[in-house]
Amino acid sequence: MLSRMPDRPQLAVRRSRIHGRGLFAATAIPRRMKLGEVSGELVRVAAARRAMRGREAIHLVEFDHRWALDCSRGNDFRHLNHSCRANCYLRLIRRRVEVYSRGAIAAGSELTVDYGETQHRGGMACACGAPGCRGRL
Repeated sequence: MLSRMPDRPQLAVRRSRIHGRGLFAATAIPRRMKLGEVSGELVRVAAARRAMRGREAIHLVEFDHRWALDCSRGNDFRHLNHSCRANCYLRLIRRRVEVYSRGAIAAGSELTVDYGETQHRGGMACACGAPGCRGRL
């Protein structure tokens, strides 16, 4: 008997208490499930950093010192907000960015990732509100 892959969870973009708009689970999500891939345009890092200067939000995933994915016009995964206690993680594979759940996520919860250090000059205040929040990105 073949085991069936679980259906992809339904996701929704809504207003976020963390920042602007966020991506939310419309259905319950099991642990360690691949949720999808972040889409965008493959660009040179130096050009992408120049283009992102002065923007309130940076939609950029750097693969190495040369290449990055500019997600500013990508799919709904560009709305993943930062949290110091993220419930999702990114997996970079050959210039692709996959999104996975860390643990089970209840319907209605905002999906978040820990982006680490920001490219904003001087850093950026963290608004995640999670216990143990670092306070800065």
